[in-house]
Amino acid sequence: MEIREIQAIEGANVYSHRPIIRAIVDLQEWTERFSNELGDFSLRLVEHLPTLADHYCSRGKLGGFLERLQEGTLIGHVIEHVTIDLLTQAGQTIKYGKTMAMLDQPGWYEIIFNYEAKEGAVEAFKQGFALVKTLLNQESFDVIYAVNCIKKVMSEYKLGVSTQVIIEACQERGIPVHRLNEGSLLQLGYGRNQRRIQATITGATSSIAVDIACDKEMTKKILSDGGVPVPWGYIVRTEEEAAQAFLDMKTAVVIKPLHGNQGKGVTLRLTSASEVKAAFRVAQTYGDWVIIEEYIAGQHYRLVVVGDRLIAAAKRVPAHVIGDGSSTIAELVEQTNADPLRGDDHEKALTKIVIDPVVLLTLAQRQLALSSVLEHGEVVYLRDSANLSTGGIAEDVTDLVHPDNVDLAVCTAKLIGLDVAGIDLVIEDIELSYREGNGHIIEVNAAPGIRMHHFPSVGKAREVGKAIVEQVLPSGNGRIPIISITGTNGKTTTTRMINKMLKDQQLLVGMTSTDGIYINQKLWIKGDMTGPESARIVLRHPDVQVAVLETARGGILRAGLGYEYADVAVITNVSNDHLGQYGIETLEDIAHVKSLVAEVVKPHSYVVLNADDLHVVHMAQRTKGKIIFFSTEKDNFYVRKHLGLGGTAVFVRRGMILICQGSQSFKICSVKQIPVTWEGKAKHNIHNALAAVATGWALGLSAAAIRNSLQDFSSDTEHNRGRLNLYELDGVHVFVDYGHNAAGIQEVAKTLKQFKGSSLVGCITVPGDRPDESICEVGRIAAQSFQRLIIREDADLRGRKPGEISQLLYDEAVQNGMSPNKIRIVLSEIEAFRNGLDSCVPGDTFVMFYEHLEPIEEEIHKRLELQKALSFEPAQNEWVVGGEF
Repeated sequence: MEIREIQAIEGANVYSHRPIIRAIVDLQEWTERFSNELGDFSLRLVEHLPTLADHYCSRGKLGGFLERLQEGTLIGHVIEHVTIDLLTQAGQTIKYGKTMAMLDQPGWYEIIFNYEAKEGAVEAFKQGFALVKTLLNQESFDVIYAVNCIKKVMSEYKLGVSTQVIIEACQERGIPVHRLNEGSLLQLGYGRNQRRIQATITGATSSIAVDIACDKEMTKKILSDGGVPVPWGYIVRTEEEAAQAFLDMKTAVVIKPLHGNQGKGVTLRLTSASEVKAAFRVAQTYGDWVIIEEYIAGQHYRLVVVGDRLIAAAKRVPAHVIGDGSSTIAELVEQTNADPLRGDDHEKALTKIVIDPVVLLTLAQRQLALSSVLEHGEVVYLRDSANLSTGGIAEDVTDLVHPDNVDLAVCTAKLIGLDVAGIDLVIEDIELSYREGNGHIIEVNAAPGIRMHHFPSVGKAREVGKAIVEQVLPSGNGRIPIISITGTNGKTTTTRMINKMLKDQQLLVGMTSTDGIYINQKLWIKGDMTGPESARIVLRHPDVQVAVLETARGGILRAGLGYEYADVAVITNVSNDHLGQYGIETLEDIAHVKSLVAEVVKPHSYVVLNADDLHVVHMAQRTKGKIIFFSTEKDNFYVRKHLGLGGTAVFVRRGMILICQGSQSFKICSVKQIPVTWEGKAKHNIHNALAAVATGWALGLSAAAIRNSLQDFSSDTEHNRGRLNLYELDGVHVFVDYGHNAAGIQEVAKTLKQFKGSSLVGCITVPGDRPDESICEVGRIAAQSFQRLIIREDADLRGRKPGEISQLLYDEAVQNGMSPNKIRIVLSEIEAFRNGLDSCVPGDTFVMFYEHLEPIEEEIHKRLELQKALSFEPAQNEWVVGGEF
């Protein structure tokens, strides 16, 4: 038994609207083996994990999984519950799990469960799998070690407290947040409205200001020149220089690294040359240059300034222990570090106390050692610097800060140039003005930790994270409008229509489609870009004002959605395509996948649904968005019912496209005025146009704006490349289209049959990963729709043998009445195109259903150039949109 795949799906998906892990296991010899047939396996499993008794499973009650275990359940199901149990012990809350057999791979199972921390969840699955495998092999497993491994991984990837509270502040305002790396770099919002934050450094933070703040001597100079009181001192590089500076200063001093942070290497209140030399050696482990400056007596305070406001202030108390009369200082530190609020770094509200050279030096100054035993209640400070990073605690004093000290902090941040700053002030009493209390600014921090203000040991919590988010995004939620279009057919054309409408409103559009990602009408990335990562690329682009996302079934199944929710969700139709893939066996399965786009919306969102397709109509019951139906049918029942309830619909009446809201109606234009409908003959493009009209209306476009855009949208390479594009080649009307399933091919054929002409010739195939039934359906439709057929195959056979697909299509076409001498099999796509075109005579119509568009276009352009070169008179039988051949 082995793990075949572990995948994290972070967006909403067909299994759950929450992030999930999807794992695939090959049970091999344990396939179809039930737990009640494996001797004492179940007993030993529960001995290892007694908390399995808390699992409800499908029984909906405590002990439900144990019942399943005793009655007999499959090993994949056991792995699911073991994984969830280990994750729960590691501290995650897991509310969903599911195990399914993969019908196309005997012995393979999909195991699905949601998670809170991705990396920890992946590790939990590996540990859960190992536990079950170990017990099946009659061996013992160390559960405590496994849980600790999961916790360790979670800790390594866990966001710091400061970053986490910023994320929570964003979530409170509905601002989408995305982690851009394994650290603390975040993107807030989308497109043109996006902002970035790393820890507490914002995208607007000046890099020069950060450099100044990191240079303690430069900071002191700028502040001093600006009239801010700072301690005076020197920069030194050797012990001798430090000792001489101390003698010259004739006062207690502080030693710290020139470029240090978080209080590391800082020693305070040094009163002898020997102490100065020892402290110098500690400081120099963090950099060659060291600062020696006067020691300012008083309490240590951290003041956080955001913009031009003081948001929080805290009194910082250095790391310390309190004696109990029997424990050594080392033991007291160990007891203090056992507090669950303390972590190794910044992942918790407090940091564990680390015994380092500064602690040893500080204890020596007090004539103490780690082995010293303190009297009951005796307090010993382990260092004089009061950073939380070195084990200190904080007391909130925000409401006590004297107005002069507020002004001093704000001025300090402005002098350095920081939009977010942590100002370290030493003063006897924060309630006194710095002018009276000998207050000095001893440091300015460009990326201040804010956990002390959110989780003070004493006093009121302050929402610094919220203030930082307000500074970065003063209003709104940072989103841009997102339009997501899905369906079996018509997605690309509908997407392009919507893109054009928005472009015509002078908006910079980011669009994903089957032929690439487009930013402001320019191709950004070429290829089929209809999955979630393509959506994320658009949403990350800093110029995009609105995102129009073609959203395909494959991407949804593989990796979920690439956005939180759509402002307008469009479902064009559901028909037979891609059956037999990813467990999709029926039209209902396809509808379930595509309905995700409609399900993941907000109440203010609009959902545009095809009222002529019952599978799509039923999606209205699965969404909380505002429904807009569209229909080409006369008096569609669902449209009438929807309008009767005050809803909105787009439909055709007497050839005119209307938008109706309850009893109100608005004319758009005649169907025949939209070129892509070929004067109303292309019914599938009427549907696509209605979906686009509904979307434009949902986005607030006027009837005139929608009309003007669609009347300028044609079936040409500029507006709708590769979709019913027409070329005239030596009297043959050549259409190029992407139809690749029965419904798509049938709609194109129905359109072209409405024009007068000679034979209708089709060049067809079906992708190899479709089931035989779907391939045969295309053969049947083609036989009924065309007078002659050229049957080809894709270059990528997707697991089929050469000639296999073409033979299925040929046999089905013949069986449905097409004469064999009307059918040619030419496997190569370009050769099939050439052969089919050469077999036509003037007046024929030839339809090429392509896999790769560019070679077909190149061949057409070559022939057009040759035709032009040989032509001495204007071409005859020119095609007129909506006219006759």
